[in-house]
Amino acid sequence: MFFRPLAHFKKAVARVVNVFVPTLIFDLDAANFITVPISGVSKDATGTYTLTSNAGSSLTWDSANGGTFAKSNSTGTDYIIGGPNYATGQSYTVFMAYKLSATSAGRLLNTNNEGVKDWLMGAYNGNPDTFYPNFIVNLPSSGADTAWHFGWATWDTGTSTGKLYTATTTAPSTYSYTATNGGGGGFNQLRLFSRSSGSEVQSGNIGFVKLYDGVLDITTIQALHATYKARFGY
Repeated sequence: MFFRPLAHFKKAVARVVNVFVPTLIFDLDAANFITVPISGVSKDATGTYTLTSNAGSSLTWDSANGGTFAKSNSTGTDYIIGGPNYATGQSYTVFMAYKLSATSAGRLLNTNNEGVKDWLMGAYNGNPDTFYPNFIVNLPSSGADTAWHFGWATWDTGTSTGKLYTATTTAPSTYSYTATNGGGGGFNQLRLFSRSSGSEVQSGNIGFVKLYDGVLDITTIQALHATYKARFGY
């Protein structure tokens, strides 16, 4: 029988111990609410970040699909804002579930301070599967629909690489888009349904926005799809 040296097993254990597992640090899930969050009072599910919101007539909580935030028109003063400042030096994954309305063509998930980093995800000009981390990764010019979409936007600060994983009925097997640029990065808080100026408003539904403090691997992404797909009819 062949026995490997003890040093071999110590190295193997060290490799396992040193593996970084990203943590869910911001969890804005409409399933945890019964109305639009109360500005300055409501927090995300982690209890870490207090939310800022303006729940005018165009922004409501909808009980369908386990709970969603619904934007019905292009009124730019209705929004939800929350999360950390990840504009510099931070790897991340943003995971969201969303459904667009055919009546509007704007930004679904944006940074609240474009002067720090211009960032958006989810939709641009009414088309799904967008990810823009301060440089082009994907800005689709077609494909508009009203189906539920899942998106995972990842940023690896060590390699300055952004990737986008997308799904509807079937879990992704690899990324849909990727690009590398030293000027890329994250965001200064996340703003739902419009730009910080109140322009480029996107109507539709957002089931959740979840932020992890590192890059999720494909196995974890597929497991998340399996966990949430039934909620959105898949």
